[in-house]
Amino acid sequence: MNILGRIALDSITGLKGVVTAKAEFLYGPARIGITPTKLHDGQPIDDVWVDEPRLKIGKVHTKVGAMPVTVALGATAKDKVTGFKGIVTGRYTFLNGCIRIEITPEELKDSKPVEPSVFDEQRITGKESGLPGGPRPGPTPYATCKH
Repeated sequence: MNILGRIALDSITGLKGVVTAKAEFLYGPARIGITPTKLHDGQPIDDVWVDEPRLKIGKVHTKVGAMPVTVALGATAKDKVTGFKGIVTGRYTFLNGCIRIEITPEELKDSKPVEPSVFDEQRITGKESGLPGGPRPGPTPYATCKH
């Protein structure tokens, strides 16, 4: 089930809001970004990220179109702009249609792992059986990405 745009309740804190983002990782549980539906002193409250198993998912609040996966977790990928390359270890999907890809290099620098970097999906090329990589088909609202 696509949970983006659905009402969610955190079973631990009682926080209620709309699922506006989902971060999936090669290792570990998915993290869900919840935007509270209530204002605090007339201002929006920042998104809160929680592990997916903590949530009770309810009805649709905001309809979301299909967002096909173009680069799979575990695939080898490269940022077309900088040449940064490695393994796809995370995917961040946002309600507004923005998808960001986390790439972790396989090389070491000074005998230490290099930190992963995150890029808009549109900048990524990847190799995975049956997956073309690169931008997904059709127009996307990348200009409205919130990072």
